Amino acid sequence: MYGKHFASMYEGSMVGSGAVVFAVWGYVIAKMEPDVEVGSQVRLNPKLLETIIGDPQAEIEEAIKFLCSPDEHSTTKAEEGRRLVQIGEFDYRVVNGAKYRAIRDEEKRRAQNREAQARFREKHQPTKKPKTAAAGAQPRRVKIKDALLAGAAAVTTTDGHENGLRGETEGSTVAEETA
Repeated sequence: MYGKHFASMYEGSMVGSGAVVFAVWGYVIAKMEPDVEVGSQVRLNPKLLETIIGDPQAEIEEAIKFLCSPDEHSTTKAEEGRRLVQIGEFDYRVVNGAKYRAIRDEEKRRAQNREAQARFREKHQPTKKPKTAAAGAQPRRVKIKDALLAGAAAVTTTDGHENGLRGETEGSTVAEETA
């Protein structure tokens, strides 16, 4: 699994709680699993975390206790600001796990939508009109100024004559551009 560390984690009420708390919380974020009954949960075995994180088991247990404690300064008031609620010997409910997972899913959905829109635009890109008009087709009317901006060397005027653009005024109306 993986998880996102939001910048607010480093600026909120956990500031000053110590490196071990942040290490355990990082482990929680990476390992939490969605659960139908509790939202999100994680398994925290202090003996295992001692080896993974590299700090004494007692410090790991204190960090878990801190994460399970009420936090009156937390921006989330659910469960009195607790981050974890113990539901088994090593099992914990991650209070905001479902909320932050939904944010990740929303970002993933937006990225998928951007990619799908890019594929759609690529597939449905307008094709360039042929330089010669089909029989019976009406030429598209353009302004001389637009033809000049597009780099046209000549245009076919409304009376059917091909003319260079030299001497035409910018406000003049002409028919479809020619090569």
